[in-house]
Amino acid sequence: MNKVTLAKNIIIFSICAILLYYVITLFQIGAFFCYVFNLFFPLIIALFFHFLLDPLIDYFTNERLSRKIVVVHIYLSLSLLFVIGCYFIAPYILEQCLKFYNQYCNGHLRLNPIFSTIFNFLQQYQVIDYLMGILNGWTQSVIYWVTNILLAMGISFYLSYDNMHLIEKLIVYLPFDKQGPCMQTLKRLKLLTYQFMKSLILDFLFFFLMCLIPFFFIDEDLFLWIALFLSITNLVPYIGPYIGGIPVVIYEYIADPQMGYVAFIAVIVLQYLESSYLQPYLFSKCIRLHPIALFIALTFFGDLFGIVGMIFSPLLLSYSLLLLELLKNLNVFTKVKQIVSKE
Repeated sequence: MNKVTLAKNIIIFSICAILLYYVITLFQIGAFFCYVFNLFFPLIIALFFHFLLDPLIDYFTNERLSRKIVVVHIYLSLSLLFVIGCYFIAPYILEQCLKFYNQYCNGHLRLNPIFSTIFNFLQQYQVIDYLMGILNGWTQSVIYWVTNILLAMGISFYLSYDNMHLIEKLIVYLPFDKQGPCMQTLKRLKLLTYQFMKSLILDFLFFFLMCLIPFFFIDEDLFLWIALFLSITNLVPYIGPYIGGIPVVIYEYIADPQMGYVAFIAVIVLQYLESSYLQPYLFSKCIRLHPIALFIALTFFGDLFGIVGMIFSPLLLSYSLLLLELLKNLNVFTKVKQIVSKE
């Protein structure tokens, strides 16, 4: 392809992209696609759960235990954990949030006198109100995700119970020479999902236990919630330690400057141990991606799916790379290039 043809193709594609943008904006096609995506979003999450639990179900299924019995036991156990969490943990978290909100509204927050002026300044210019609005947005996002996950768990239960593999059934309708690469890619996706989730859960549990020990001596009243907060934010690649560590250090320093320095040292040591030893050991078998690619994925999927997209950005990026590799093996890019060259 010479430079003149290449320039013409670029101009044609640019014009088509501009026209497509105006058509989508004029007829509100984007809003329609968003509605369809939100409608089928629980099904997408259900397929993800199906990917995750299917190896576990196959592991426990044998001559004595049928697949249906294993599926019922696993989903009953997950439902029981959810009920226990809602019954014991959710009321306490709600109580603490309401307590903090009431203290904020009544002006009874415990602050070091040095920082009272700064807090009053932020309150005067409505910075604190803006932060409270962000917290409210996060609350609505949590409710949105919880409702979708509940629907997805129900759909996933029926998929696993009836042993329905929707993607496998769709692959059967492809040409015979295309079925093999698609099935191999699907198996790799399932294995990758299982390994990533296992590593993610183990990393969360071990880091949570590591945080409990130092913060028990730093802040005896809130050590459990600080450890939980650090463990959850640590799931976000690269920027997670800063998202969790900086607020904890600032809070401890405002309450007691000496404990603030101790908390800073504790966070640095914990993050060093986790990033240098724990995380490479757990994730070395499933995720091997370049840091620049992870940063791009973190921004892209975080913008699409919020904090959940940021946590699962390595897995979603691995999905994308595997699918691109599949398209390359199916010669899709070669066929598109041939079509463009003919035009």
